[in-house]
Amino acid sequence: MSPLTWPTSEVRGTIAPDEAHLWAWALEPGAADLSADIEILDPQERERMQRFHFAPDRARYAVAHANLRRILGTYLNQPAASLRFRANGFGKPELAHGAAWSALHFNLSHSQSIAVLAVAKGLPLGVDVEDVKPIEPEVADMHFSASERSELRALQGDAWLRGFYCCWTRKEAILKAEGVGSFHALDSFDVSLLPDETAELLGTRQPFSHAWKLHDLSPAEGTIGAVATAQPQARLVCFSFVSDSFS
Repeated sequence: MSPLTWPTSEVRGTIAPDEAHLWAWALEPGAADLSADIEILDPQERERMQRFHFAPDRARYAVAHANLRRILGTYLNQPAASLRFRANGFGKPELAHGAAWSALHFNLSHSQSIAVLAVAKGLPLGVDVEDVKPIEPEVADMHFSASERSELRALQGDAWLRGFYCCWTRKEAILKAEGVGSFHALDSFDVSLLPDETAELLGTRQPFSHAWKLHDLSPAEGTIGAVATAQPQARLVCFSFVSDSFS
């Protein structure tokens, strides 16, 4: 994959109330010994990892979730292996510890080539990242709203492809922030997607819990991402993460 575009940094111990921290790392399943990653996963994570049929997919899962633990553990000043998670009613993971930990919100997304973790304090957020590759127009017809499909039809070639992924990642980021996943239809709300438009939630036909603020992400060439945050004036602070066991 293309090199990461965000600067490398150690994990900071604190997050300001108006900040959202974004961490990206490459997923190169054949490049490392995974024993140090698998060692810090809990039994449920190891079970989920083993459900993947292909070894590269198991490796991506192990690295993504081990690095999530390393980063969150640093923020919380806790060993990575000690973290415990629970799922909300729709399956979104949350920290399962006491009130002091519940203020830390996070969301993880990964494609085949890259993972991105979003972390904030006090307010929820969601993130999505995708590798840009050719895709059939029928996917947009199946999932996007009428207004979004109309705007896409005005685009051609690379502009159409970028518009598709901008739309897709912005919608996914909102649903992940909302914590409802596929239980909320993608075509029940509208986002911006044209090249000259700022990332924005334009309207919704089902109520959301927050007026989500969207930001575009470019963690590596050949990828498109978005983060949705409940903080209306969030400052994004973006880093590349390099684990000692995966470098």
